[in-house]
Amino acid sequence: MNPGAVAALPLAMVARPLMGGHVSVHVRAAADDARLEREADHALDRLEAWAWRLTRFDAASELSRLNASRLAAVPIGPTMTAVLDWARTAESMTDGRVDVAMLDARLAAEAGTSAAPPVAAGRRWSLARGRRGSVVLREPGVRLDLDGVAKGWLADRTLDLVLGRLPGSTILVDGDGDVAARVEPGDELLVGVADPATDDGTVAVIRLAPDDDRPRRFGVATSGTSVHRWDHGAASAHHLIDPVTWRPAETDIVQATVLADSARAAEAFAKAAVLAGSDLAAGILDRPGVHGGLFITTRGEIRATPGMLPWLA
Repeated sequence: MNPGAVAALPLAMVARPLMGGHVSVHVRAAADDARLEREADHALDRLEAWAWRLTRFDAASELSRLNASRLAAVPIGPTMTAVLDWARTAESMTDGRVDVAMLDARLAAEAGTSAAPPVAAGRRWSLARGRRGSVVLREPGVRLDLDGVAKGWLADRTLDLVLGRLPGSTILVDGDGDVAARVEPGDELLVGVADPATDDGTVAVIRLAPDDDRPRRFGVATSGTSVHRWDHGAASAHHLIDPVTWRPAETDIVQATVLADSARAAEAFAKAAVLAGSDLAAGILDRPGVHGGLFITTRGEIRATPGMLPWLA
């Protein structure tokens, strides 16, 4: 297929409620509409199966059984292993700001109480691999929350699945806000950045397009303090927990959107940028594979890093 030919085809889309919101798969390829919808449906079936293993909102899920176990060493399957591998990488890349071992702190924020940070410093969980699979090793009482880390990983994994079945296609997977995309030469995809002050407004549009004759992959993710908020009388709390204080982060960034080479990296660095605040956010994003960020501050400012400007439509 010639560069640009894919762009002339319609973009098929299949969506369904999942992960506390909506997920969707969008595909543009040289195939009939019925096949595109079948492949998108198949991808969402697989995404749903992976997501069920990783959710904390179903007592029968693998994550819930891990958290409920009193054992210090708990065997886990390959999907959980892959996500926890990424969680540890994301923790290292963000200087510890992404920490999946703070479930109790998040639940305390929801309830309007406080959770004391662990006394011991250092890593409180690890993975051990053997011939018969992987095992999570934990200090007593450590419970995991994979929420955002899992969403980015799931979006990337689902894109890989679709690409394997429909090579040469333009694909966008929206995992409830964490976007993984692959764009053919001559094609483009537009992704809106939501306005946290309105229900359906946008503050910017990101144009995803290759800059040469090769297909390109992207990840877009947004994190912020305007969603998942809980009011407790005169006080309120949000879901982004500072790993130092184990309380909702005190930050002047209301929302951060990051463009990267993958959805999982975009998600990790968007969260890290919010936690760090506007003085440090741009420096945190100065990493290989991260193209730029767009920040909305508590002062109503909209700031873009220099690397983000070429991608804004």
